[in-house]
Amino acid sequence: MKKERIDAFDFMRSATAWIIVIYHFACICNTTPQYGNFPLFYTHANGVWGENTSVNVFFMLSGASLYYNYPAVKWDSAKRYYFTRFKGLFPMFYMIWFFLYYQKATTVGNLFYNGSPKSMLLTLGGMDGYLSYRYPQNYYFIGEWFLGALVFLYLLYPLLTWCMKHCRILTTLLLGAGTLSFHWPNPYFQIQRERNLIVCMLAFWLGMLFIEYRKWLENKWVAVFFGGIALVFIFVKVPIDPFLCAQAIAVGLFLLFYHAGNFVMGIKRLKPFFIYTGGISYAIFLLQHVVMSQVIGLFGSYELTILQESVLLVVTFVMIYLFADVCTRLNKIMLQSKWFGKIQKYFV
Repeated sequence: MKKERIDAFDFMRSATAWIIVIYHFACICNTTPQYGNFPLFYTHANGVWGENTSVNVFFMLSGASLYYNYPAVKWDSAKRYYFTRFKGLFPMFYMIWFFLYYQKATTVGNLFYNGSPKSMLLTLGGMDGYLSYRYPQNYYFIGEWFLGALVFLYLLYPLLTWCMKHCRILTTLLLGAGTLSFHWPNPYFQIQRERNLIVCMLAFWLGMLFIEYRKWLENKWVAVFFGGIALVFIFVKVPIDPFLCAQAIAVGLFLLFYHAGNFVMGIKRLKPFFIYTGGISYAIFLLQHVVMSQVIGLFGSYELTILQESVLLVVTFVMIYLFADVCTRLNKIMLQSKWFGKIQKYFV
């Protein structure tokens, strides 16, 4: 039975995508000596916007969306579930990656220009960005490190649904304690603590809990309380580990964005735009780095002011939207093709 659409999620996908794009734009501007320091969505009072802050909102949204549509994955439906997740992530990923890889390989004149072809297995699994700290020689072109984390979370999701049913409190305590433990030096992991799968899983799990307790969490005073804490941490420097502040900020922003989304999506003139942006948000995540580097690269020999950077950011957004729209349409054509239908028929 088809469920009611949660329109606020489209607004949240749009807002998260915008923040991440602006953050990476600011990263480039603020680390290039001849450019002005772009002031928006780079840092806040207790950290940066790009790692835990906005990405954790993205993971929470992913967990909430998935749990809303697939509250349980039974053994006999596991094949359908995993193929649906594959269909949502990898066809577009492969389409864009192979185009860029072919472009690079022909320019260099070597198919394996960046080392052993074995490292391509990381790319084919969407893991080259997430595991780049361990395998720096790879063929990483598109997407974000959190794509690899999302793949792991999708693989573990059936287990998480079981935990939600049988040991909800224990799972929450274990993930919370595991994340809190990264406040202290940890010799067991090489990956950044913000990218550790335990931390990502906590955010994903909190999104699932949001759906489970949605009726209570939709209360505006809950959003005011947690959102207020988030805003304090964003604007006021506090003597708390920025990593822990980011966890609290993400929870508060998730609730604020949800309530803001309910309001904004009630405006008929704005609703179609956010539905459209939400529909191409995955393509935006995949393409942002490539498009951004190409646009900003055209002005690499110029000294840019903040005003000029702002104009350039608008141009970057227009180009990202354009290519994201094209890639989303091409992906839809591919998924509706006869040959892909034969593959899908086997799994579904």
